[in-house]
Amino acid sequence: MDRWLQIILLMPEDDFITNKQLAQALGVSNRTVYNDIDQLNQVIKDKGAQLITKPHYGVKLQVTDQGKYHAFLRSLEADAVTVGDSTETRVNKIIEKLIQADGPIKMDDLGDELYVSRSTLKGDLKKARAFLDGFDLQIDYRSYAGMSVSGPEKNLRRCLAKIEENMIANDGSFLSGDMDNLSALLKETFKRHNYKMAAYSFRNFVVHIHVSISRIRQGKAIALVYHEQNEEDMQLRTLAEDIASSLERAYGVTFSRAEFQYLLLHLECKQLVSDVSEAIISSDVYEITTRMLKEVQTAFHYDFQHDFELVTNLSVHIVPLRLRLLYDLPFENPMAAEICEGAPLAYEMATVACGVLTQLYEKRVPADEIAYIALHFNVAIERYKKKHKKNVLIVCGSGKGSAMLLTYRIKEEYGKFLNVVGTHNSINLSEVDFGNVDYVLTTIHIKEHIPVPVIEISKSFFMGEERSDLQKYFQNNRRETLMQYFSENLFLSHLEAESKEAVLKKLCETAAANMEVPADAFDHVMRREALGSTSFGNYVAIPHPDRPMGQESFVVTGILDKPVLWDADEVQIVFLIFMKAGGDRNLQLFYRSVSRFLSDKTLVQRLLQNQTYEELIAILESLSYELR
Repeated sequence: MDRWLQIILLMPEDDFITNKQLAQALGVSNRTVYNDIDQLNQVIKDKGAQLITKPHYGVKLQVTDQGKYHAFLRSLEADAVTVGDSTETRVNKIIEKLIQADGPIKMDDLGDELYVSRSTLKGDLKKARAFLDGFDLQIDYRSYAGMSVSGPEKNLRRCLAKIEENMIANDGSFLSGDMDNLSALLKETFKRHNYKMAAYSFRNFVVHIHVSISRIRQGKAIALVYHEQNEEDMQLRTLAEDIASSLERAYGVTFSRAEFQYLLLHLECKQLVSDVSEAIISSDVYEITTRMLKEVQTAFHYDFQHDFELVTNLSVHIVPLRLRLLYDLPFENPMAAEICEGAPLAYEMATVACGVLTQLYEKRVPADEIAYIALHFNVAIERYKKKHKKNVLIVCGSGKGSAMLLTYRIKEEYGKFLNVVGTHNSINLSEVDFGNVDYVLTTIHIKEHIPVPVIEISKSFFMGEERSDLQKYFQNNRRETLMQYFSENLFLSHLEAESKEAVLKKLCETAAANMEVPADAFDHVMRREALGSTSFGNYVAIPHPDRPMGQESFVVTGILDKPVLWDADEVQIVFLIFMKAGGDRNLQLFYRSVSRFLSDKTLVQRLLQNQTYEELIAILESLSYELR
């Protein structure tokens, strides 16, 4: 929103407001507010209003003609005048002006153009530099000449596209004017070639093409990119040729060989395969997918290598992903934060799997891309859960008919969670192989020792009267399983640390003092951190070594009084997981509980305010009972 309009909206009716209050609300200096008020007063004096200033009181808006004044407000909103922008809008404009300028711009000239003071401009430039860092771009300053942005043309275009997307988002709409026409042209061309692109990808593509047309007109050439195409890509090349020809006719530009390749790469990186069964997966892509799934199996003891649906979907996704990595064309994921918080186990699996891509292409996979991969793993986990139900053996002493009835009741009531692997009478249980049995359900008391939990049920279960008791048993079993990961010796409160590394070092030292872990455990934890952030938002991080180790799974919990920077997030609660060698089938229960925890801001604040082991256990117990 325009800053002049913001100033007017911040004015209380028939009352004074100080320059300091306005400056704080707008995020600018007092001097900038003073200049704005002076300039705004010159404009509105003929528009039915005036700003009255009074020493020690501030400034007050006085309306003398309501009709003129409201007409002026409507024009102010419609015209979106360049003066008085918000901080975010100013930063976007500063970057855009510095990139699009033919030469360096002096600071005073830039400040005058944006109607801000030198001190405000300095603060905006600091934010601009941080924004440009994300695109490997820098602001160069030359004495007596001014400032300019330097970096590869490809990065400059990515930056300009992001700025346009920000402006579109702030404006609340997507396309207007020339971009609306561009969108229609591209949609019609896609339709002719039966090419499909996801809606969000299409919006991003339109913005990138809009930026490319502008840069071509300015004579800003992109570097030639060498990209060897497969024969299967020739259909896509034909589409690119059609788009280039249409754009040349419509906008009076010429696509060089380099510009054509840049266009083609964007198409390849954003292509949507609507029918996975029609996808062609090359042997090298299949090998990459297999390596990724092996890494996940090593780290989490989940064997997805025979999940054909996951293998196929992951392979299809990798084809454009590796191009985006190779040519530094990252793809934004608007749901990344929600995926990270809502599916932490899937996100962890995706991060470990993407470590293979990092090794192959020497490019760290962005968090947005990891989140897309996590969606595939999340669906695979749900399939895995359905296939890997808890196996129960039914022991019944009153005959085969009763055993069959009990089997039917179990399947009817608990078929989603339990799988009946067989029935047995009460005699010779020592002969039973319990290797594939998780529980024994019995209608009689079993005296002999067997290596799995035994649940005794009465005849009332046949009438449905004992269902709640059995449900309660499984709830208690989940609680006990979850609690096995935690102990008071592995709980650290009111931690003081200045960095992520310092926190992890203290937690690893605590693990070594209380459990059997390798001497280089900290090194393995840091290797995992190198793959991608283990912060999941809401001040919670879930780090772990890059591979299972030791004889027992456990969690070291650390809570800090002051948050530390964990890559791009602030973190105060850390759950450092050590998974035992050979894997742990119950680890999913931990992630499901922590997922509920980190998505609940009230529970997070509750633990931060009462940093005790008892409070942690109380929270986790309540979460375990909620799980289904």
